[in-house]
Amino acid sequence: MTMTNDAFETACTKAVARLLLGNRKLKEGIVLTGGNRLDLDGKVRLARQARASDADVLHLEYGTDDDGRHALTGMIVFMVRGDICHIQTQCRLFLSKGGTRGVVLPQPGARGHYRLAPGEILHIDGKPAGDVTDGMARAHVWLARQLALGSNVVDDGRYQVWSQAA
Repeated sequence: MTMTNDAFETACTKAVARLLLGNRKLKEGIVLTGGNRLDLDGKVRLARQARASDADVLHLEYGTDDDGRHALTGMIVFMVRGDICHIQTQCRLFLSKGGTRGVVLPQPGARGHYRLAPGEILHIDGKPAGDVTDGMARAHVWLARQLALGSNVVDDGRYQVWSQAA
């Protein structure tokens, strides 16, 4: 299967949304974005946009993986609470054994994990049950399987994707 980077990123973003939301749809109050890795200036700009729109943001970072392929290489959580936008970098996907919805793990050493609700990102105290490494591997396999199956698996009517959004 051959995909352009835009097609891969679109398919991957939709698959991540499906993993994190299940059958639920995104509502006002949360935005799922994807693009290049954000430098400090990019993180600050996105945090300001999140605050201005009073919306939580999950940004998917795409780049080159260790094998030289274009891949999902990271995630950043932007949670707006009052006048503060909390930023958690170096996040990863996690899927529990027998789980149907994934969660977002913060970088090692950070407390808790994140669950996507239709209208916000929820911070949950404590790590999810099960081995973290195994759960990350399950999420990686789930995502790879969805991408291998192609766009037929993802209901395009549930998402609106803008390529190179301003």
